[in-house]
Amino acid sequence: MGIPSNFSDEGLSGFHVSSSKLVTIEQQYESENRECVVSDEGCFVRIDDPRAIDSDGLRLPEAKNAAISLVAEKNWLPRVHSDGTLTYGGRGAWLECRNVLIPKNKRLWFRYTFLRFASLPTNAFAVLLFFPNDNTSATPLTPHWICCVKDLQQDKGGIYQTGWTEDLVKIDCSGDFQGTVRWIVSTGHSVSDQGVIPDNTRFARPGCLLIDAIDIR
Repeated sequence: MGIPSNFSDEGLSGFHVSSSKLVTIEQQYESENRECVVSDEGCFVRIDDPRAIDSDGLRLPEAKNAAISLVAEKNWLPRVHSDGTLTYGGRGAWLECRNVLIPKNKRLWFRYTFLRFASLPTNAFAVLLFFPNDNTSATPLTPHWICCVKDLQQDKGGIYQTGWTEDLVKIDCSGDFQGTVRWIVSTGHSVSDQGVIPDNTRFARPGCLLIDAIDIR
């Protein structure tokens, strides 16, 4: 099957989510005086909720938030940056579509906005993972990094959001891809020693990824 391309206020038909509290359908999203809307007055999916934090600014640990611990997952691949630092994912939320067929001559296209927040000291990020044959317990293919706070601060002049951006992803495989596609948004913690895993996997509050359209082209 393909990927459901449109989001509506009726819900996330055809998709699976880590949590109905952290992944929701929105018509507009506003945080810290920054408002995001889609140009066609439709809906978009918001992945993760930066407001789901405790009084110390750490992600809430309650089970009702259903944030997954990426450090604890065997299939998680930390990101090594060009300056040698490494970002681990702490707690995260995800949106996925299973049983997706992407022919080898096609690519996955989606339109997104990534937001960071003034009180976000750690490297929150968004990443796209591909699991062949819908085996989400196995190691995914090479991650496609969408955006992170470090990118916005160092490479894009410290802005707080990307604005609506189109992304076209070629899957690195010799044939057709059949499996699960998962978008993850996570808290992140960068370390200079790649042998050290941070103790607190909650870290600080996450960033936010908005997706208003997905297609195979």
